Amino acid sequence: MENLELSEGKEGLPYNLLAEKLVLGSILTIPQAIVLASEKLPIEAFYLQSHQIIYKALLLLYAEGKTIDYINLITWLQDNGLLMQIGGTQVLLDLLSQLNQSSNLEEYIALIYEKYIRRALIKLGEEMIESGYLTKIPLETIFTKLERKFFLIAEEKPMKYLVSVEEGLHQILQEIEEGLKLPQVPGLKTTFTDFDFMIQGFQKSDLVIIAGRPSMGKTAFAFTIARNVARNHGMGVIFFSLEMTRQQLLYRLLASEVEIPNTRLRSSKIKRTEWIKINAIINNLSELKFYIDDTPNLSIGEIKLKIKTLGIELSKQIGLVVIDYLQLLEGLKSTDNRVQEISKITRALKKLARELNLPIIVLSQLSRNVESRINKRPMLSDLRESGCISFSLTERTFESILSTRNSILSWNGSSLIREKITHFRITGRKPTYKVQTSLGWSLLISSHHKILTKKGWKRIDKLTLADLICFKLILLSHNKFSITWDKILKITYQDLVPVYDLEISQFSNYLTNHLIIHNSIEQDADIVIMLYRDEYYNKNTVEKDIIEIIVAKHRNGPVGSTKLKFDPKYLRFFNLKDSMKIV
Repeated sequence: MENLELSEGKEGLPYNLLAEKLVLGSILTIPQAIVLASEKLPIEAFYLQSHQIIYKALLLLYAEGKTIDYINLITWLQDNGLLMQIGGTQVLLDLLSQLNQSSNLEEYIALIYEKYIRRALIKLGEEMIESGYLTKIPLETIFTKLERKFFLIAEEKPMKYLVSVEEGLHQILQEIEEGLKLPQVPGLKTTFTDFDFMIQGFQKSDLVIIAGRPSMGKTAFAFTIARNVARNHGMGVIFFSLEMTRQQLLYRLLASEVEIPNTRLRSSKIKRTEWIKINAIINNLSELKFYIDDTPNLSIGEIKLKIKTLGIELSKQIGLVVIDYLQLLEGLKSTDNRVQEISKITRALKKLARELNLPIIVLSQLSRNVESRINKRPMLSDLRESGCISFSLTERTFESILSTRNSILSWNGSSLIREKITHFRITGRKPTYKVQTSLGWSLLISSHHKILTKKGWKRIDKLTLADLICFKLILLSHNKFSITWDKILKITYQDLVPVYDLEISQFSNYLTNHLIIHNSIEQDADIVIMLYRDEYYNKNTVEKDIIEIIVAKHRNGPVGSTKLKFDPKYLRFFNLKDSMKIV
């Protein structure tokens, strides 16, 4: 490999000029190189502004499906008035003249990325020094802000090298052999037999959402799972409680174990004979590697730091993390749009679960729509922030919707329902894509939104030309519709355009220009579990003290439901035989 020396920019910042030239030159001469570069290098990784402009142009050409070569690049730069800004055609010719070897491309990319991270650290260091002089700002606020930025830098890791099929299959074979020595359920068991069988235990790197309306027993159920995992697997378990205090949870735990009402424990109305049982159970519980953190307003970065710190102190693996609950987590960035903020938090939690290689269980509220339905059993569409859903809309789509009497059509699975728009605001300029169908329908949409396809919901950036998308709803009778499908003609990057945020009250989708758009926080979860107690809504139900555990989404297995016996006095759960129904 060629010796690429460290260079310094005008402000003395580290960068590697030759590596930047070699990578850009490689992309121009070997178009397939854009795939590897785009996976590992953000635009800001290039130090020179001219290189950033060239790299961005190459990415846009790639996104539009155009051939990446000198002619298309220079045409794009000319059309956008950027050719002279990069230094003219001579700069591009200089890139083409670079001698490079495609076998060294990953090493050149790694060099660029390393300098990019070093510049970010230098910038953070300067910000730390400046923050030290801001005496009017509390230290806690400064530490939280700087810690968050540090973790964002630390998480910016280059992607791992490709793994061959041979290596991957050998790893799977080893896992299967190890599984033969283990019990039937490979993941972390909850001791609820039917439930464990359905989900095969909680697997490493899984993000699990447990959702329900208030008073359904979410906290009690999750706390029981955490205790059972700590007891049965001997692993460290961390329970982050952002709502209840450590003392409240421990009183619940003790009351459940000793079968003495919580009120009697708190008031110290204990019989002399009960003290023996209390002391014995406390000694037993004290042996568990079960940890409770009741710090309010935690961020993902703070949670990550606490998990890693505790893991080092224990010199043991943390096996499970539980967070109660999602809507109380502090967002990654300050924003007026809490729905989008929650979506970013769930993506960050999934990323954290994969990085730490352990299951993370997060509790979540369900929307108020459950209360307004005759059938109160929850559905996936109920899983969102504060009973409303947010959509990012382009200006054209936004104006089209407002022209329909300030309302919008939502699809409930069988019919269209007109919803009132409750709120809207502009959220800035964002990248948008144009989806075009073979029959001429088109839509401008941001990349994170999902669209209804014949194979289910898919994000725009995951669509392929092989996908069939909904383009027309045919009225049959009694307000019933059938869906017909159309082929995707092409998906092209458009531009940074003003994007609006729209809130409606019920379903997590809307109909626009013959396409059904969806947005929901469940997209990042591997498992979505919903709790339902019929007794809460129907006092005359035959299912007294029964809680239904609904597995509404299971990325790697079946969905369905199972029932447990619920003891409301001590907040305990017990198995019921022959109660499982898998679909």
